[in-house]
Amino acid sequence: MKRPLTFALAAALPILAASPAAHAFTAAGCGAGVCTDCHSLTIEEARKILSPNIDNVLSVQTSPVKGLWEVDVEKGGQRWPVYIDFSKKYVVAGQIFEVSTRSNLTGSRMLSLNRIDVSRVPLEGAIVVGKPDAKRRIIVFDDPNCRFCAKLHETEKAIVAKNAGVAFYVKPFPRNKDPETYAKSLSIVCAGTVQALDNAFAGKPLPKGDCGSKAVQETIRTADRLKIRSTPTMIFPDGRIVPGALDAETILSLLKEAPPHGGMRKGTQGPPPE
Repeated sequence: MKRPLTFALAAALPILAASPAAHAFTAAGCGAGVCTDCHSLTIEEARKILSPNIDNVLSVQTSPVKGLWEVDVEKGGQRWPVYIDFSKKYVVAGQIFEVSTRSNLTGSRMLSLNRIDVSRVPLEGAIVVGKPDAKRRIIVFDDPNCRFCAKLHETEKAIVAKNAGVAFYVKPFPRNKDPETYAKSLSIVCAGTVQALDNAFAGKPLPKGDCGSKAVQETIRTADRLKIRSTPTMIFPDGRIVPGALDAETILSLLKEAPPHGGMRKGTQGPPPE
């Protein structure tokens, strides 16, 4: 998933440590009670502060860091959080990490904001790595010429070998839409086997795909609709779109946060995500 463009002024934004608001959280200030007793920020106020750099403000809430509001914004169809301090003088367009867990809280929020309706992702032509009836299913957009996809493919096989309730629905996706990769993707779809994926990632020759399937074309249209530009890209059961060849531990951790998905419909086609 392509990172959204931050504001042009982001590089010039000051650090909050230098702000008088940073000293407000002592026993004599908001530290003695609930911070929202003293401070507030409405969506309209946030919109005025951030305008014209965003299209819309979706919500305002207190952030994981005291002294900051977490403001969910939207621009060009992408959604992400920015932070406004309680004095309303400073905007932070960076990311917040939690030291104890090493978690990227901003990144997690971005994934949540950009969820899609998984039931509207067509599964026709997907190669199933694992058991087709697995309760936890991850859709994967893979380019057969992508070495990172090959790496993730091995991770997928290792995961399903130890976790019978997990399956990966791999959609061959010619990312650059070139004829050679399209033909290879169609060959995999027509074969319909994990072995065909193995052979493709190993650089072995594949038989010509002449099954008449339109699945690769539909995958390209779906990727365009969902703004999927890189491979591999995974779609988790709760609709989070996560790019990259993540390791098994990270994938399983993300999967635990998502409820089992029961609404995947084979061949379903729907409108762009809102």
